[in-house]
Amino acid sequence: MDKLRGIEYFVRVVEAGSFARAARELEVSPPAVTKMINALERTLGVKLLSRDSKKLSLTADGEQYLAVCANTLAELRAVEAGLESGRSRASGKLVVGVSHVICQFVARFISGFLESHPAVSFEMKTINSPSDPSAASVDVMLFVGWLEESGFVAKRIGQTRFLTCASPSYLEAHGTPTDPEELRNHVCLTFRTYRGMIHDLWKYERQGETRNVALTPRFIADDRAALGEVAIRGVGIVRGLSLNLRPHVDQGRLVAILNEWSAEEGPPIYVLYRRGARNSAKLRAFVDFAVKLFADLEPSGTHPSSMPQWYTHRWVGSRARHAGAR
Repeated sequence: MDKLRGIEYFVRVVEAGSFARAARELEVSPPAVTKMINALERTLGVKLLSRDSKKLSLTADGEQYLAVCANTLAELRAVEAGLESGRSRASGKLVVGVSHVICQFVARFISGFLESHPAVSFEMKTINSPSDPSAASVDVMLFVGWLEESGFVAKRIGQTRFLTCASPSYLEAHGTPTDPEELRNHVCLTFRTYRGMIHDLWKYERQGETRNVALTPRFIADDRAALGEVAIRGVGIVRGLSLNLRPHVDQGRLVAILNEWSAEEGPPIYVLYRRGARNSAKLRAFVDFAVKLFADLEPSGTHPSSMPQWYTHRWVGSRARHAGAR
């Protein structure tokens, strides 16, 4: 028999004072209630209720059993209410993996998410790939790159763009390039990916014209924030994601150059989560937040850039050398 249902019917009969009234409240027939109570008594091997034509009363065993049953049902209802609240209201701990390249960008805006969802606690981990072993520990991930096979549900939420920048002092001292080819005569600061690829081949396009500029970088770093800081101090020219460099441009610390040329191969941005996890209110809330956060990054008509060869083949070292650009 369904003992939990039998317990619920038993408690309801006692509270209602009759089988008929309990049946109406449970929206079942009186015989169904009688049958369930009889089955519960047979399972327990004791009589719980004393019935006659005028009165329904508890036996001594029934009184003892009722106290336990009432408490058990109350606890179950409280737990169920909490689960229902968790489904409809974002709460609890949310562990978010974020590609290193956008950690600072996300951190600038996360206060808005926390203010909107005061019952959520937030843990951010730097995870650069869905295939990283540490990705198993997160609830959701913001990934920058071209997506390869993974066990996550993936939603593309943005398309990054590159800016080429230098400090006002550097441009005053060395001049402002107007064509990408002129970058060969400047000090350039380049990025090394977490896989070990050095971005010393900068690609540009303008109305059908292309420039593939192989550089001899003077400074290489695997932290884009560090590259930005070095550029601010007048060391050289940096090319990086707009979402990281734009605040420096807006505040006058850097100047965007080669604006008529679009820098190619900006990686897309994805939000990733496990199948079935979308039922979580806290995860839905974060996905909505991420979609809105990155919505303005992608100009109308922009399409995701195709996965470049260096990414597909996991090149390590100088990209210009691999591509035969020198």
